[in-house]
Amino acid sequence: MIHKRLYFASLIIVLMGSGLASACSSLRQFTEREAPWPTEKWQTSSPEEQGMDAEELNEMMALIDEGGVAIDSVLVIRNGYIVFEQYRNGYEQMSSHHIQSVTKSFTSTLVGIAIKEGFLEDVDQRVVDFFPERTIANLDSRKQSMTLEHLLTMSEGMDWHEVDLPYTHPDNSLGQMWKKNDVIQHVLDQAMVREPGESWNYNSGTSILLGNIVEQASGQSVLSFARQYLFDPLGIGDLYWSKADGSHYHTDGGLYMMPRDMARLGYLMLNDGVWDGKQILPPDWVSTATTAHYQTHGTYRYGYQWWMLPQEGIYAATGHYDQAIYVIPEADMVVVFTANIADEAIHPEDGFLIRHILGACNDLPPELTQQTYADYGFSFDYGTEFSVRELPANETDEFSQASGNVQFSYISYPIEILNVWWDEALHGQDAEAILKQAFDSMSQEEQLAFLPGEAAKVWVDDKELQAQYFTLSTEGLSLSGMVGAWVCDQADRGYVLSYLTDAEIADSDLQDRFGEVFGSFSCQ
Repeated sequence: MIHKRLYFASLIIVLMGSGLASACSSLRQFTEREAPWPTEKWQTSSPEEQGMDAEELNEMMALIDEGGVAIDSVLVIRNGYIVFEQYRNGYEQMSSHHIQSVTKSFTSTLVGIAIKEGFLEDVDQRVVDFFPERTIANLDSRKQSMTLEHLLTMSEGMDWHEVDLPYTHPDNSLGQMWKKNDVIQHVLDQAMVREPGESWNYNSGTSILLGNIVEQASGQSVLSFARQYLFDPLGIGDLYWSKADGSHYHTDGGLYMMPRDMARLGYLMLNDGVWDGKQILPPDWVSTATTAHYQTHGTYRYGYQWWMLPQEGIYAATGHYDQAIYVIPEADMVVVFTANIADEAIHPEDGFLIRHILGACNDLPPELTQQTYADYGFSFDYGTEFSVRELPANETDEFSQASGNVQFSYISYPIEILNVWWDEALHGQDAEAILKQAFDSMSQEEQLAFLPGEAAKVWVDDKELQAQYFTLSTEGLSLSGMVGAWVCDQADRGYVLSYLTDAEIADSDLQDRFGEVFGSFSCQ
């Protein structure tokens, strides 16, 4: 029997939200470069001259426009050249944008610079030692052992509730902080609930403390320090840095700057902290800052206020409403997005990056842009833009070659959610009977409004798949899909494949897409 957990056991998680985060050290050599350093200005080039397909990039923009996606800018830099630059919604090349929590990655970079310049010793210094004149509440042994590295990795152990409660909730820690006259004191006074280093928990207060520690150590305002040691050397021009309480800089999310200047930070990281022959950051800082110190959610990891996608070799600075600086060392690429995408909307930038921007590169190794899933007993030649979830086929069996469920989720434009289920017990059964069991399991899922559609047969090459249309909705999101059953004699097991995408798709287009997906699948 196909248990109802077999279908969409994790789909609800996927639909409710998505988003960014091994070391991502650069594989390139920087001793020779053709592109001039962009201290004064960025040089431009066509995508084709840098090994990219302009049509793929233009298709991405068409999807953005057709979907009404609130992306304000897209900037792609490859091999040191701007190869693609687009602005929307009243923004232009010289327009500053609020970069939200991308600010955190600038702040962590300033900590690295402060260490290189001798203002700080190392990341093992205790936090409390920077505030000898303050009386700190809840000062137990755990708080006394908190270090700079614990702040950088958000593993400080405070009782902090920022992402588990709405920002408008009275107990949201970030909302509480902004109401205080002294944000530094407020963060320092927080109670401890775990040992520093024990686990990760998103805490913007750590960035506020780091900015103030740079000020305490250097004797300069964080803006003055950044201008002298980071902004001016990189050629970062006009910007605005807001203050949190009228006196302390908003070092967790207060920067406003142009996308081309955001890209300069990414380019510094891409070049291992070196800028035009000068070592801006400590030699090992980039590799340490972009090492996955903690797992956060899904496939994301967290470093020194940078997010990692280790499987794809990507690290990123990200901010609320979908601001982002992506660094992809193996592709010699920096990508910047600015946007104003609502929390409840789909957050598509990871997908746009991996499917369309990396997908536009015609000179990358195949393992960077696609992979197969032979370990599951089948090959599925689909791009790594899919996040992967593994589930048992039912509540009693374990995930194995004999039975299991893999879900591939591409939450972007268009949405694509694909499930592949297999079970040796299904071998020998009629495909129509297997399909009926799959539909029965779907209709039992209480959190999804499921509506079966017409039956169909899908042919790809010499394979026939017994299939059926369906629609479903949950939490205000409606999707259209096809599900099909296929018995694979070579593998002695039966398979059920389902494909979901945007609700407004025509049946003929849906069947074409489902056929493409089925065509990339083969059992082993």
